[in-house]
Amino acid sequence: MKKYIFNTFYTLLILSGLCLQSCTELDLTQKDAANSGTWYQTKDQFRQSLNESYREVFWPLDEVYEGMDDDWQRRDVLNAIKAGNVSSEYAKSNTDWSNLYKGIARVLVVVNELENQTVLTEAESSQLLGEANFLRASFYSYLITHFGDVPFYEQELTVDESFEVARTPKEEIKLKLYEYYDNAAATLPVSYNGLQYATKGAAYAMKARLALYMGDFQIAATAAENCINLGEYELYEDYAELFEPTTKNSKETIFHIPRNTDLNIIRNDNVRDFLPRNHGGYAGRNPTWELLASYECIDGLPIDESPLFDPQNPFKNRDPRLLATIAPFGSLEDGDGLEPDSGSNFMDIEHNPHPNAKLVRDYENNIDIRNQDTRSIGAFAAFNGLLFKKGVTKDWKDYRTDPDLIIMRYADVLLMYAEAKIELNEIDQSVLNALNSVRDRAYANSPFTNPEITTTNQAELRYKVRSERRAELAFEGRRYMDLIRWRLAEKALTGYTYGLLNVTADANTDTPPTGPLMDNLVDKDLWFWGQTPQIDEDGLPDFTGLLNAGYCRTLNVTTFPERQYLFPIPEEDRLLNPNLTQNTGY
Repeated sequence: MKKYIFNTFYTLLILSGLCLQSCTELDLTQKDAANSGTWYQTKDQFRQSLNESYREVFWPLDEVYEGMDDDWQRRDVLNAIKAGNVSSEYAKSNTDWSNLYKGIARVLVVVNELENQTVLTEAESSQLLGEANFLRASFYSYLITHFGDVPFYEQELTVDESFEVARTPKEEIKLKLYEYYDNAAATLPVSYNGLQYATKGAAYAMKARLALYMGDFQIAATAAENCINLGEYELYEDYAELFEPTTKNSKETIFHIPRNTDLNIIRNDNVRDFLPRNHGGYAGRNPTWELLASYECIDGLPIDESPLFDPQNPFKNRDPRLLATIAPFGSLEDGDGLEPDSGSNFMDIEHNPHPNAKLVRDYENNIDIRNQDTRSIGAFAAFNGLLFKKGVTKDWKDYRTDPDLIIMRYADVLLMYAEAKIELNEIDQSVLNALNSVRDRAYANSPFTNPEITTTNQAELRYKVRSERRAELAFEGRRYMDLIRWRLAEKALTGYTYGLLNVTADANTDTPPTGPLMDNLVDKDLWFWGQTPQIDEDGLPDFTGLLNAGYCRTLNVTTFPERQYLFPIPEEDRLLNPNLTQNTGY
């Protein structure tokens, strides 16, 4: 059954046309709230005011829409993060800053009214305050993990105060946020009957995420364990199905922002960029070769150590999550009768980027069609031959899709618990159980068996849990901050992005392709990768060998200067408020 957060409110919100655009004033005060003197007279009015904080703009994701990390790219275009040219006018950081402070201002109005109201019971007031604390803690958590020290306040600011407020050290702010989450966990219910809002489990889980980002591993481990011990959440049976638009509010989901096409609440980025060209999309946002190389083989070994890896069949004998995340092609397992030049069925059309596959099968209509997803037909087909599959279904083909925006799910909590315990060097069976339960689900709907993690060596487990996070959470907005907190961004995001060698593009299906891709790779039976990429001690792939051998080309140069470990404070706000200092390097 579909469950949404106050659908009536969403409808009113759309009709009212509330605006969240930046203005020439500081966004630390609320200028468009309901008048508190006439509005807060009933429980429903408090409820509706808090509901506004469940709007998607207040829950920004990293990299999913931007291409900020090493998991995906937009053809050969660089985001400012990977171009290394982030400035105090960087659009994403400025928008996130503005929206989150607007969210905080709205919550503070409710907090102030709750402290002075006379219409609610003590229990009702306590629960709503707990929810408000959850919301403002979550908004501030994003700010301090991305910007560092930021303005922090617990009461509404006047306009004059907003021009004078200074930055508070993030180490001070985090302690207050832990208190907010603790209050939320103490007052919020484990679940709701019907409409879904923040819960006790969400408070524990979001506290664990913040603590992990801040390096407070004991706090993270305890909070994650508290969430696990609620017994409220389970891993969804099918990893691939979990992310499809029809899977709403699953038993794995701890906190999400619902979407609904009937209410025009849809995925708001350009979904055509993710769709295959054979399905009317642009295929412009592509998984990276680095992501493809990062998944282990079914023996639990990285590709440069496993005898099962075949560089000509890079999807063969791999972690099943790879096949659910990137549209596969070639042979997938021993005995399947497929070759490197074989395609696979993706949304009822054969997916095959091989340059000789100028025709592919339309299984739904039982005809062959021109293959727009190979570069020998379309010059703007995926430059590296890869397409996203995770969550992408035929529902996307009208460019209006409404999958849940999952902010927190149970697999993430299990991995956070394992990572925190590993960093504390408190490694016991519970750590292995957490890791292996996530892996068991990944393998559950495949012909393979999970090669269980059994080591108790801290360094080996640190490598494993980081690899698990990349495989499990790919394309969910978590990779960027993982690289930031592991201090790996400089290494992972400095170098090159890679793609296929050039090939002639000719829409005539009878014309054989020519060019370096054919000469150096295909005609030598070396498609897709001419050799196995090497994986370093941090799990990061190295394609230098393929490049030097002439088996691939670079698409662009990436760089990540040290200053970018924090976003810049928006220049516009600093011009209005001289007390706002800037982060180093901007």
